[in-house]
Parts: sequence; structure tokens; C-alpha cells
Amino acid sequence: MESRVSNVRLSGDLQPFAPYSVSSCWLGSNTGLKDAWNLVWKLDLVLNGRGNERLLESYSAERRPVIKNVIKTTDFLTKAMGTPNKVAQTLRDTVIPLVSRLAVFQHAFVERLSGLGIAYRASPIVEGSGKRYFDDSLRGGDGIRSRFLLVLNDAADTAIKEAARQLAGSMSDTLELRLGSCQEMTLVRPDGYVAYSARSGDGIAALKAVRPLLERQTN
Repeated sequence: MESRVSNVRLSGDLQPFAPYSVSSCWLGSNTGLKDAWNLVWKLDLVLNGRGNERLLESYSAERRPVIKNVIKTTDFLTKAMGTPNKVAQTLRDTVIPLVSRLAVFQHAFVERLSGLGIAYRASPIVEGSGKRYFDDSLRGGDGIRSRFLLVLNDAADTAIKEAARQLAGSMSDTLELRLGSCQEMTLVRPDGYVAYSARSGDGIAALKAVRPLLERQTN
């Protein structure tokens, strides 16, 4: 089922593919917040005449796999923690305390709980990993606001920086150029996820890929 009915969008536990069992779990609550975070910037761009239908349609494409994974995880945890099997209970009570002390498990658990490990690599409006972008360059200026950020190394070739400035200037309503110390040229969405990335050395060719990607989802 879709998360859209006419001009109405559903998010969080209101969605028809988010069952009751999810809402009783911390995973469900965080998923609802991430749903809203994914949708609100897209609605903002569309309502202000800067986003198109393809941008809105990406909401279901990006969030449906995440919700299905949450349902799968919730079902597994429910069965594991509530199993009536004595052997399984013994195994559970022995293994979980041991595994939970491992740094790898703790890191994975925090990523799953927080949702920071989510990536939208299969999204129709993403080219690349689609991972969350973590860099101090996002702290400068006026924040992200409802614009894409083109993050470029300040030490990049002059011609590349000038081409990037021209691109940002031609799409100033939806794109801001941000210079920093990053090693990759990165297009960051308003929700903080990577829409596109390339090595800084790829320069002009990478910039040529950014424009059509933005034009597919913005006006």
C-alpha cells in the first residue's frame, strides 16, 4: 500500500504498512520521527515551488525499506525475548550478556537505535551511498535550511571552484556552495543525507552530474 492518498501524505505509525506492533517498540517511535524528517523538507520545497512530484514520490521509495526492516527486527526481538523454549532461553541469557560487551555490537546497536546507520542508496533521487553526512562544514553559515549543500574542498583547483560557484549561482534557490576541508565533492540534502559524492579530483565531470540530479527533483 502507498503512503499517499490524493494530496495527503502519511508518516510514522499512520502509514498503512506500519503495523501496531512497531509502535510499542522504541524502534517504532524513532522510525516515525525519521519519517517526518524525510518528508518535511520535501514538502517544504514543493509548497514553495522549488520541488516537483518526483521529489515527493521518493518518500515512499526511501522509507518503505526502512520500515520493513524495523518490522523484521521487532518481530525477531519479540520472538527472541519471549520464547517459551527453555533451551532457547538459556542460550539467549548466556549469549546476549557476552555479545553486548563487544564494541562492534554496541556500535551497531546505537546505529540501529538512533537510525543514523540508515542509507538511501536505492533512492531514485540519490546517486551513491545515500548515507548520513557527518562533517563540521555543516555547522557554518545559516545551517542547511531547505537547500542542498555542495561541499567542496577549499584547496580544490581554481577552475573547479569557479565552476561550482557558477552552478550554485544558477540554482541559488535550492543550492548553496560550502567550502571546507572535505576530501570529496559532496552534494548534501536538506535532511543531511548524501545525494551525490565524487573525488575532488573528478572536478568538472562531477559538477556536470550534480546539475541533472538536482533538476530531476527540483523546479
